[in-house]
Amino acid sequence: MRQKAVINYLVFCVSWFFIQLFRFMPVVLVQAVSRFFYFLAFYVIRYRREVVYNNLRNSFPDKPDPDIEELSRKFFRYFCDLLTETIKGYTMPVPALMKRFRAINPELTDALFEKGRSVMFIGGHYGNQEWGKVLGKQMMHPLIIVYSPFTNPYVEQYHRKTRGMYNMDLLSVKKTLRYMIEHRDKALGYIFGVDQRPFDLQNCLWVRFLNQDTPCHQGYEALARKFNISVVYIDIRIVKRGYYTFRTVLISENPADLPEGAVVIAFMKHLQESIRARPDYWLWSHKRWKFRKPEGVVVHSLEH
Repeated sequence: MRQKAVINYLVFCVSWFFIQLFRFMPVVLVQAVSRFFYFLAFYVIRYRREVVYNNLRNSFPDKPDPDIEELSRKFFRYFCDLLTETIKGYTMPVPALMKRFRAINPELTDALFEKGRSVMFIGGHYGNQEWGKVLGKQMMHPLIIVYSPFTNPYVEQYHRKTRGMYNMDLLSVKKTLRYMIEHRDKALGYIFGVDQRPFDLQNCLWVRFLNQDTPCHQGYEALARKFNISVVYIDIRIVKRGYYTFRTVLISENPADLPEGAVVIAFMKHLQESIRARPDYWLWSHKRWKFRKPEGVVVHSLEH
């Protein structure tokens, strides 16, 4: 136990060192560092290049090989931008961050909150989600990020401390149900990242996503239906390097009235449209299609 605690502390110290180093870097220098990281990741370490290439190849079978190679390079360039932006974001002044990550249609969710409804914001690993923490300063109502806590207690403590600067609360995914029961009479905003690969392949929803049979989590839909929480899709757009807009798209004001699976299918359809428009901004290094579909499972189409 003592050895693990020492390792955890050393990991935190290294992380804290880089965060403080980036504090004093202007954004233009951070972007230069990102390009250096890209050179290391793509050409020297060759980090998950085969995984990225195969995911892109299978998702876009009609594209010629040179286009897939170019998409792969674009992904790694953005992946390194995302890494360096995340580090810089820990110490970037709030006004500067607000200029770089703007909510452009808060009136949609404001109208739902004013009706006394809670709202579930659902998004995927697309664009810079980490800078989305500044939404707590841009939106009028309480926002709660549902997340899986870090196993490193020092990193977790620092993470919670910095999130608190942006008027956002953190809620462990394991405590979500109880929290929603206890606060069901309050109009709150819950933010979920929901495109991770589930491990229980029998009790999940399968869709034909990016030309591949894909298992999807259903827990967030079950919560939305149980408490009839309005659901919106998080649509992050990249304006230019280092600048983003945040837009919400209504999936359902009353998900309890929808058939089971409708929210998941609607979310995956929106995410697929976002990815097809700009593929390089999704997390292609994730082994999303590691497991194969069990026999006899129904696969839902996203094309209608």
